Amino acid sequence: MINKALQMLIAIGIFTIFTNAQAPHGVVYIESNVGHIAGQNAVLGYKRDAAGRLKPLGKFPTGGTGVHPIFIDLGNLAGTLGPFDSDQNIILSSDGRRLFAVNSGSDTIAVFDVQSDGDLIPVKGSPFPSGGTDPGSLGLADDDRILVVVNQDYDIARPGFDVTRRSPNHTTFRIEGNGRLMPITHSTIAAGLGGTLGPGNPLPSQALVAPNGSTVFDADSFGAEVDSFRVDNSGRLSFLETAETPASEFVPFPLLTNPLARPNVLGLIAHPTASVLYAGFVFEGRAGVYTYDERGRVRFVRSVNAGIGICWLTRNAAGTRVYAVNTLVNTVSVLDTSDPLNPVNVQDFQLAGPTVGAEQIAIDEGGEYLYVVSQRATADLPPEANALHVLRLDSDGKIAEQTDRVVVPVDPSLPQGVAAR
Repeated sequence: MINKALQMLIAIGIFTIFTNAQAPHGVVYIESNVGHIAGQNAVLGYKRDAAGRLKPLGKFPTGGTGVHPIFIDLGNLAGTLGPFDSDQNIILSSDGRRLFAVNSGSDTIAVFDVQSDGDLIPVKGSPFPSGGTDPGSLGLADDDRILVVVNQDYDIARPGFDVTRRSPNHTTFRIEGNGRLMPITHSTIAAGLGGTLGPGNPLPSQALVAPNGSTVFDADSFGAEVDSFRVDNSGRLSFLETAETPASEFVPFPLLTNPLARPNVLGLIAHPTASVLYAGFVFEGRAGVYTYDERGRVRFVRSVNAGIGICWLTRNAAGTRVYAVNTLVNTVSVLDTSDPLNPVNVQDFQLAGPTVGAEQIAIDEGGEYLYVVSQRATADLPPEANALHVLRLDSDGKIAEQTDRVVVPVDPSLPQGVAAR
C-alpha cells in the first residue's frame, strides 16, 4: 500500500511538472490588434536568440477584434487621439504560466495557458466578457487571483460609436483555477459618462497594481488625473481617491486645446519597495514623481525631464532604473531612480525607423532587454512603421544598442501591448 501511494504521489508530481508549464526566458508577446477585420485579433509570440534577434514563435488567435483602426490627424488631434492610449493590453502572470489579452474592439478578454515552449492554448470558454465596452488595460491583484480591467469605451472608429453615450469603467474578475474569469459582484466603478472627444473627458488607461497587491492606480489621460482604488479580500474593487495632475507643470501644446490646463497623463509605474509612483506628463515631456500612502492617497512631489510625448513606463526589478517611451520623438529615456524621489535622466535613446510612433514598453525578467512596440500612428508613415524593437541593456541599466526591429504586418491596424519573459 505504501509503495502504491508513493507511486501515485510521484505520478501526480510528474503530471504537475508537465502541466504547470511557463513561458521560457527570451520570449516576448505582442498583440496584432487587428481591428479592421472582425474576429482576427491575435497574440504574436517571438523568441529571442543570443544575439538579441527575434524569430517568430507563433500566432495565437484571441477569438476577438482589436481596436478599430484610425490614424492620428495632426489637424484634428482631439478628434482622433485617444483610442490607442492604453497600457498593459497584454500581461503575463507572475509565474509565467498564464497570459491575458484584451479584445478592445469586441469587449472581451482572452486567457491562455502558456506551454513550456512558449506556445499559447486558450483556456476553456475564452474569450470572456470584459464587463464593459472597449477593454484597454489589465492588472493582476491578490497574488494573481484577481484580474483588474479598465474598460475605456473610446474605440471611436467602431461602427455605431456614440461619444455622448460613453460609459467607461473599472471592474474586477476572480480567476478560477482553470483560468475562467468570474465577475465579482458589486465591483464595477463608473469612470465617467458621455461628453465630447479629447481633453476634458474621461479616458482611463491603465490598471497598475502596486507591489502590495491590493492598491490599483489608473492614469485618466484626458481627465488629467491619477485615480486610486483598493481590491479587498473578496476581490471587490472600491474607489479611494482622485489626484489631479499639477497645474504648475502644465505647458500648452499648440496642436491640442486642453480646457483643464493640467498635464495629460499616460503611463504609470510603481517603485518596487518605496511608496513612489512615476507618471508621464505627455505634452510637457516630463516624468512626474508622486508618493502614496497605505490608504492610496497620492501626492505630487516634482517632475523631471524626459521626452516629448512621454507615454508609457517600465522599470527594472531593483527599482534603480525607469524606462520611458517618448512617442512624439520616438525615443526611450532612461531615468536613474537610485534615489526614488529624485530621478535623473541619464540617457535618451533614439529608436530605429520613423520619427514618431513608439508605444508600449516591457523589460525581460532578467533585466537584459527592453521591448518597444511602435505604430503607424499617422497616415503619412509607411506600413513598416508597425514594428517591435529589441534593445539590449548594459550592466549599468543604460541602453547599449538596438539589436533588432521586426515589422508587424497588420496594416491598416496597429499592433499594441507587450509582455516579456
